[in-house]
Amino acid sequence: MDKICKAVLDKIHSLSPAGRYVIIAEEELFEAFPENSDDSGSELDRALTALRNSGYIDVKYSRGDMYCIAPLKEYIAEEQYADDGDCGEDDEEEIYEKKPRLNFVFVSAFTGGALGSLIISLIFALV
Repeated sequence: MDKICKAVLDKIHSLSPAGRYVIIAEEELFEAFPENSDDSGSELDRALTALRNSGYIDVKYSRGDMYCIAPLKEYIAEEQYADDGDCGEDDEEEIYEKKPRLNFVFVSAFTGGALGSLIISLIFALV
C-alpha cells in the first residue's frame, strides 16, 4: 500500500469507527496527503478506488466534493523476513515425523464385531 492510500485510510479511521458511515469533505482527505504529493482529485480517486477494491473501505456515494465512506478493516503491514541465504544449523528446525498409530477405537470395534459373529456362528452350529 502506498503512502497516499495509507494516509487516506488513517484519516477515515480517525473520523469513524469500523463499519460506520461518515460524510467526509474532499478537503479533509487532502489534508491527510503526505507532503510533496500531488493534491489532485485524480490521485484521491485512485487511492479511494484502490482501498475499496482491497476491501478496506466501502464508499456509499460520492457527490461533488463530499464522500460517504465507512472503514471496514485496518491496514496491518506484512512482516518482511530477511532471507540471508545461510542455511546454518541455527536456522534449521527439527522435523518430527508423525508415525501412524493404531486407532484404539477402530481395533476395539473390529474385535467386538468379530467376537459377536463368532458367538452367533457357534450358537447356530449347536442348534
